[in-house]
Amino acid sequence: MKIDISIVMKYRKEYYGLAIILPLIIFIRITIGEICTVPSSSMEPTILSGDRVWIDKTTYGSRLPQNWIEIPLINILIILWSHRIVDMKSNWSYFRLPGVGEIRNNDIIVFNSPLDKRELLVKRISEIYHTGDTLVLNFKNFDRLKKVVEYEQKSIFSKNGKVFINGTADSTLRLQQSYYYVLGDNIQNSLDSRTFGYIPESSIVGKMSMILYSIDNNAPLKNRCRLSRTFMQIK
Repeated sequence: MKIDISIVMKYRKEYYGLAIILPLIIFIRITIGEICTVPSSSMEPTILSGDRVWIDKTTYGSRLPQNWIEIPLINILIILWSHRIVDMKSNWSYFRLPGVGEIRNNDIIVFNSPLDKRELLVKRISEIYHTGDTLVLNFKNFDRLKKVVEYEQKSIFSKNGKVFINGTADSTLRLQQSYYYVLGDNIQNSLDSRTFGYIPESSIVGKMSMILYSIDNNAPLKNRCRLSRTFMQIK
């Protein structure tokens, strides 16, 4: 049997092409940014449902994957749901590459929901506790700051008007990472820190910087594309 060498070379070139393109896509998704579709109205009027936005991962520094599920394309190989659940429970060390800017108050960020890590949320930062800050806890702010203490891997409870950290009556805590109180611009229709409390820096995926284009799925077909929002900077 004769083998057409031209066909072999064709498939070899395609293989080499995939071997270059796939790692490049993974690299871009992890370190530079990715496109995300906004499904809800929680950030209106700044961001509309149907906006296709760019998540910038260079400003704050990209967060490296903490399990296989977080690696683009590779996670497709983990098809069985049972395997996905097991892998999601694994936790590699948290590490973030150096960024070109800082996380600031009023920034619009994308982060893993504290209620379901598989879901990404978009909110605006309204308050920040920085790494190294000392929290002073009391009976009045116990509910608001309890989650922060738990993120710091310490137990906390209140009794007789006192706050106990790791079983000891202690009203102060020095933070090992930064925490953010986030709110939706559409304050009447937003699941945010009023429900799940402060979020840790380790859950932040990136900064929402630009609307690439926008589709209004409720409009007539000819009017669905919101041309005025194409390549619009988010403020």
